Amino acid sequence: MASKGLAVVLVENLYENLELHYPRLRLEEAGFDVKLAAPKAGETYTSKEGFPAKSDVAFKDLDAKRVKVLVVPGGYCPDKLRRYADCNALVAGVFKSGGVVAAICHGGWVPISAGILKGKRLTSVGAIKDDLVNAGAQWVDEPCVVDGNLVTAQVPKDLPAFMRAILSLAG
Repeated sequence: MASKGLAVVLVENLYENLELHYPRLRLEEAGFDVKLAAPKAGETYTSKEGFPAKSDVAFKDLDAKRVKVLVVPGGYCPDKLRRYADCNALVAGVFKSGGVVAAICHGGWVPISAGILKGKRLTSVGAIKDDLVNAGAQWVDEPCVVDGNLVTAQVPKDLPAFMRAILSLAG
């Protein structure tokens, strides 16, 4: 089967296990070429639950225009991810080129720092609602929200709806 294109899942230490691996596996099942992107390629990052994930590629080595789907998992890794200029540039580039940008739980912190949320309708875990509103977004208390090429969800139990929305947009 030919690949449906490039999908990227961001990774850093303290990621939420389900929010990284469930999307990665579903995207692979759907036929995407999935890469774990991090500050450095070939590094192992550990989830908040202690599970390892080895990165395939560094943020700076990806061409945002080639990425059809980009997923930002939650946990505490988004607070680390948002500090890398290369990560924010990748997220903004994927969004601007029409790729699907998806964030779950605390993942919304990364699109805030990428500067792509002004005027967008979205959701997240309640803990970052104020951050999203202060970034110019319209926060709603729904399990999964789609606004153009932006998909957001609240918590791990919302992963099935999150992935259905991502796969529906990405083809």
